[in-house]
Amino acid sequence: MNRFLPASGMLLAAWLACAPAQANQADSPSPRAAAHRIPWQSGSIKYVADHKDVKEILRELAASQNVLASISPQVEGNVTGSFNEPPQRLLEHLAASFGFVWYYDGTVLYIAGANEARSTSIGLAHARTADLRSAVARLRIADPRFAIVYDDQTNTVLVSGPPRYVELIGELARKIDVDHQQKRALEVRVFPLKYAWATDHPLRVGGQQITIVGVANILRSMYQRSAVAAPSPVPAPAGVARVGSVTQKNEPAPANSFWSAALPGLGGGDNAARKPPLPSGAQAGGADSGWPPPAAAQAGAAGMADDDGPTIQPDPRTNAILVRDLPEKMAAYERLIAELDTRPKVLEISASIIDITENALEQLGVDWRLHSSHVDFQSGDGNSAQASYPGSLNGSSATTPAGGTLTAVVGGAGRYLLSRISALEQGSEARVTASPKVATLNNVEAVMDNKTTFYVPVAGYQSSDLYSVSAGTSLRVLPMVVPAGDPAADGQIRLTIHIEDGQLTGQQVGQLPVVSNSEIDTEALIRNGESLLIAGYAVEQSSKQNTDVPLLSRLPVLGALFRNKQDQQQKFQRLFLLTPRIVTPQ
Repeated sequence: MNRFLPASGMLLAAWLACAPAQANQADSPSPRAAAHRIPWQSGSIKYVADHKDVKEILRELAASQNVLASISPQVEGNVTGSFNEPPQRLLEHLAASFGFVWYYDGTVLYIAGANEARSTSIGLAHARTADLRSAVARLRIADPRFAIVYDDQTNTVLVSGPPRYVELIGELARKIDVDHQQKRALEVRVFPLKYAWATDHPLRVGGQQITIVGVANILRSMYQRSAVAAPSPVPAPAGVARVGSVTQKNEPAPANSFWSAALPGLGGGDNAARKPPLPSGAQAGGADSGWPPPAAAQAGAAGMADDDGPTIQPDPRTNAILVRDLPEKMAAYERLIAELDTRPKVLEISASIIDITENALEQLGVDWRLHSSHVDFQSGDGNSAQASYPGSLNGSSATTPAGGTLTAVVGGAGRYLLSRISALEQGSEARVTASPKVATLNNVEAVMDNKTTFYVPVAGYQSSDLYSVSAGTSLRVLPMVVPAGDPAADGQIRLTIHIEDGQLTGQQVGQLPVVSNSEIDTEALIRNGESLLIAGYAVEQSSKQNTDVPLLSRLPVLGALFRNKQDQQQKFQRLFLLTPRIVTPQ
């Protein structure tokens, strides 16, 4: 592309006539007094060009005036004409004709094409826009041709102009922002905890290792970068667990455990076979909820934060949280930690396992067809879908498992029911097989186990392994007090229940007894002090009794008249009566 500048004698005469005035105008202060002025060494320059590249003219102009120049390849065009004018006027004349933009930063003259002009916004995190405006004025960077817009409300600066101009403003803004960040002294505060754990607290429930998330990791997950959660371990089949090699472990196996935790394996306690723990909330001091992810905890284990983030570190010795951050943010940490470090409610859970005959079940006085504020009954035949409890927080939660299980919520009649059971025990029509009682915290699972475990050796290629087989009764109850605020649900307790009832049968497979297991999973919403009655599983018991008359029973032929053999087989219905109660502190 060729560009020709007008060079007629009339135009040259007009320039020569105005030369003194033009020289004075170039030397006098211009509207760009705030920016650096190019230190031209000559008041006027004479130059003749004939189809010459404009980049060569600009380069020669800067070299003749001892000015460093950086010219972009995007500046294009040819010049033809004769010039006799001040260098500043010649530069502006060429810029107007060929459309390039220029900027002098006090050392180098930058010339760029019109299509290289940029516009960007700069956000200040720590400094104010007034600080940047003051620095730009002191360093004489601003050029009236290229506007700088300051927004004090959002602490943002909008810059438009040549690339070097925009870069210079951006570098200065970053430098000022970093300086203000370093000048703002960080504060270190210690927040002692009374009820919650500062660090992650391991807990073994139902034969599996779970983790109670500490307050430190909760804060890190909110204020620092999180990571992807690690996969959860896959539980072993219920009732069976690999224990270990008999060549490594040779310890005697305990016989029974009465309402205790799961029996650890001889060599593989971490892989003991149990039902996975019931889900729990994320309340401080509560059971594991799988949150925050373990990788997030490892990322913040060293207490190091990002450049703009806080440093959060737990102190296990004093059960406290150490936070290093800006002083104005400490109030937010204090409020959040106070909300997490609340005193959890204590609940007492009483359980009664009752075996009762079918005839005596009808005499208990509980109307299984009644639906009122004190008794709620639902049943299932094993074919239809499970029904939901009207007061349940989860509409899909089942109160009646498929398979004919009965569920009743008995109000103040819980003690009356137990007294009736005691009366039936006198006639051998009912019996209370166990009455465990345990205290737990709100939203923490309570485990009550009464199981018999035996170990089966299984020969391998080089060694033999032991596998544990357990049978018995296991109750796992997760209570959660409904928060106050809803008058309809005030004082109510939500129970998530898992019942596993197993026993050894008379059948054998490969000289090993067959274990019969029954499981119930249900949820219910009951008031404080009410009792939840779960029934529906039948238990068969057989007994043999021999009576005889001494000496006479041993006579040949006639001895049979003095002997009596009685085989008795009874069928009982097993009931589970659960009563949660909120313990009021003294």
